[in-house]
Amino acid sequence: MKKIVVFLMVCMAFSRLNAQQNKISDRYRSAQKMLQAKDYFKAEDYVYQNDKYFNRFESLVLQANLDNIFNSPALSNEKIATLFNEFGKGMGDSLRLGLLRLRHANHARLFEYADALKTANQILSGRSKFLTKEEADDFGNMANIWTLLEKQPKQEVVINQATVVKMSRDKANLANLPVKQGAVIVDFIFDTGANLSTITESTAAKMGMNQLGGSIEVGSITGATVKAKMALCPEFSIGNIVVTNAVFLVFPDEALAFPQIDYQINGIIGFPVIEAMGEIQINKADDFIVPNTATPISGQEMALDFLIPVIRIGDEHYTFDTGAVGTTLYPKYFEKHKPEIIATYKESDIEFGGAGGMTTKKGYVITFAPLINAKVHSLENVQLLIQQSGDEEKFFYGNIGQDLIKQFEKMTISFRGMFIRFD
Repeated sequence: MKKIVVFLMVCMAFSRLNAQQNKISDRYRSAQKMLQAKDYFKAEDYVYQNDKYFNRFESLVLQANLDNIFNSPALSNEKIATLFNEFGKGMGDSLRLGLLRLRHANHARLFEYADALKTANQILSGRSKFLTKEEADDFGNMANIWTLLEKQPKQEVVINQATVVKMSRDKANLANLPVKQGAVIVDFIFDTGANLSTITESTAAKMGMNQLGGSIEVGSITGATVKAKMALCPEFSIGNIVVTNAVFLVFPDEALAFPQIDYQINGIIGFPVIEAMGEIQINKADDFIVPNTATPISGQEMALDFLIPVIRIGDEHYTFDTGAVGTTLYPKYFEKHKPEIIATYKESDIEFGGAGGMTTKKGYVITFAPLINAKVHSLENVQLLIQQSGDEEKFFYGNIGQDLIKQFEKMTISFRGMFIRFD
C-alpha cells in the first residue's frame, strides 16, 4: 500500500509539472519570442518589468538566458542545473535543446573545454533531429575544437598594473597591438568581433606556440570554409598584461594575405582574450588602456551573442566590432527604413574582403546617423546590405565599426558592467 501511495504522489507531481509547463503564460511566450529574435535589450526590459507574473519554471528559464546574454555564464549554468533537477523529467525536447545550447555557450566562455565537449556531444547525440544540417555541422565542428582542447589548461589573464599601450595602424587602417612573447614582438589586430584569436603558421612558429593537431572548418567572407589548425600559446604579454594558455586558430599565411594591396595579417587578438581583461579603453590617439579602477556603469548597454558583443543604440541592436574599419548595415535596417532609403539613394554593388577571398553583394551606400549621448553623429558612405547571407544579417541592424568609434575622444568597453561608453 505504501508503494502505491508513493507512486500516486510521484504521478501527481509529474501532473503538476506538466500542467505548469503546458500552461505557459502569454508573457512568457512574448519574452521567448524576443530572445529568439535576439532582441536582447527589449527582452531584458520586458522580463524585469513582468518578473512578478512568471512562475518559478518560467523565471528560471528566462533568467538563465539573460545571465548568459549579459555575461554571467556561471550563474546561467546554476539556473540550468536547477531546471534539469527540478523539471527535467517533464521537460519538452525543444526547451531541453535550448538549455543545452546555453550550457554549451557558458562552458565555452568559462574555458571549460571538457564540459563544453560533453554538452556538444549531448546535443549531437540526443537532439540532432531538431537541428538543421548547418547547425549540426556547426556543433560537430565545435566538438572537434573541444576535443583538441579537452585536456588543455584554462586561459588566464593577469593584469599586474594599469596598462597604456600605443597601437599602430596597418595598411588596411586596422588598429594593431604589440604582442610580446620572449624576445619576439609582433603586431596583432585588435578585434572584439573575432570569436577566437587567430595567427598565421609562420607567426605561430616564431612565437613557439604548441600546435594541437587536427583541423577545423572556419567560415569565410565568401561563404566557403577555410581549413584551420589550433594552437595554444603558453604565454604572451601586452604591456603589463600577461596572458597564459590562449587558444589560437592557425591559418596558412596565404589565407590571411591580400596580395592586391601587399598586405599580410600576422595575427588577431580576439574576444576571449579581450573579454578576460574586464575593461578596456581606446582614445583618439590610439592608446589602448586597461585601467586599475572599474568605470561606473554608463553609456550604451552591451550584450553578448555567444562570443560577439552587441550594442544598443536607441531601439535598435547592432553587433560591435573594433576590427572593422567601417560600419556595415544589414537587411533588417533596410526593411525598417526602406521607403526613405529607396527615395534617397541608388542601389549598387558592394565589395567585401576577408579570410577566404573577396565577395560582392547588392546594397546601398548611405549616411548613417545614430543618436548617442543625446547627439546625432553622422557617418558618410556607410555600406548597407540588402541580401541576407547569415544569422547576424537576419537578427541585427548592422555591425558598428571604427568609423563610429573615431567620432569620440575615448571609448570604454566594460565586460563587467556590460556597457560601451563614448566620451
